[in-house]
Amino acid sequence: MDLAYLSKLSGVGGVLKSSPEDFIVEEITKEGEVLELGKRFEKEGDGDFTRFVLQKRNWNTLQALREIGNKLHCGMKRFGYAGVKDRNAVTTQLASAFRIDRTALLSVRIKDIQINGAWRAKEKVRIGELLGNRFTITARDAAADAETAVNGIYADTNGLFPNYFGEQRFGSIRKNTHLVGKAIVSGNFKEAVWNYLTYLDEAEREEGKEARKKLAEDGDFKKALDYFPKYLGYERTMLNHLSANPTDYVNALRKLPRGLSLMFVHAYQSYIFNKTLSKKISEGRVSIELGDMFCGKDRFGFPKLDEVRKAESRAEAGEYLPVGRVIGYETTELSDEERGILEEEGVSEKEFLINSFPELSSKGTLRSFFISVEKLRFSYESDKMIFNFCLPSGSYATSLMREFIDRCK
Repeated sequence: MDLAYLSKLSGVGGVLKSSPEDFIVEEITKEGEVLELGKRFEKEGDGDFTRFVLQKRNWNTLQALREIGNKLHCGMKRFGYAGVKDRNAVTTQLASAFRIDRTALLSVRIKDIQINGAWRAKEKVRIGELLGNRFTITARDAAADAETAVNGIYADTNGLFPNYFGEQRFGSIRKNTHLVGKAIVSGNFKEAVWNYLTYLDEAEREEGKEARKKLAEDGDFKKALDYFPKYLGYERTMLNHLSANPTDYVNALRKLPRGLSLMFVHAYQSYIFNKTLSKKISEGRVSIELGDMFCGKDRFGFPKLDEVRKAESRAEAGEYLPVGRVIGYETTELSDEERGILEEEGVSEKEFLINSFPELSSKGTLRSFFISVEKLRFSYESDKMIFNFCLPSGSYATSLMREFIDRCK
């Protein structure tokens, strides 16, 4: 979907992620410690878990941990991590392994993966156990007036930027994750299965596109197993079930890992949030008004979502951050905007309690509509614009960068 820009000024242009080194992500722990690239970390501790700092290049988090597990002859269930980091980047993050000796971890040798320290601990690293991330991002082929443009955009937005969910939330190649999610929430499991199996995107490999086209035309699950490429493993698992049970769409979806299926529902929630925020910006309603939810900022300038309250009088956007809802079945109040978006979508908040598929139900949460970027640094070198900034957990650097990069708005 086309999302509104907060600033109407032209960006610097340029290309992101030309190489992994152009997108550096260093995790910030719950204690506020930045896991700096190449830095050695050693701590005292005791317990059945070994916590370690994982540095990787051109691996996503799950791929890297799986390869480490292969080297140490253990499965993925032994590992924990706070957040998933992208593949096309150089990243650091905290991870843990259950009953694996620190010496064994430190001795692992894998191309483009290194362990920057390991120590024993009583608890595993859990999803969400991070404060945020520090980014160093390079935009290549940027315009000659890049520094002037960035200064102008930063001033135009008062240092605030839309907290959109990034496009990767909706699929790494095929951008249909939220469409599958909407079908699941709506109880149309047949549509969810067919969308997952046959949705076409030009970015996909030709072999995959041809297989999906053929299945959409002939509708034969059993025959599809003969021509669906082996690398489409999840699709083949689903097709195998449907070959024997052609109308059992719910259990076909259950053949997928729960984390993947839950991602569909979360992507649809994210889509609704983005659509709501885009509408607010398009209509110029970005300040905090009477009755709106808002929160303060912590020492990093990150939203303090554990201290959300409603405005009893107009609050200044520079001091506070307006807060919206990632709508789920426990959402009890909706703004007029949120209610209007749900009506447009033809769903209700209660439908996120999925009776036919309860393990995919999602209760919803709160999310700031905007993020404050208070320690932004940038420099122009030749034709490259280099940005340094920190973002809270769950916020997307790509969503921030689109305000600075895109030339036409």
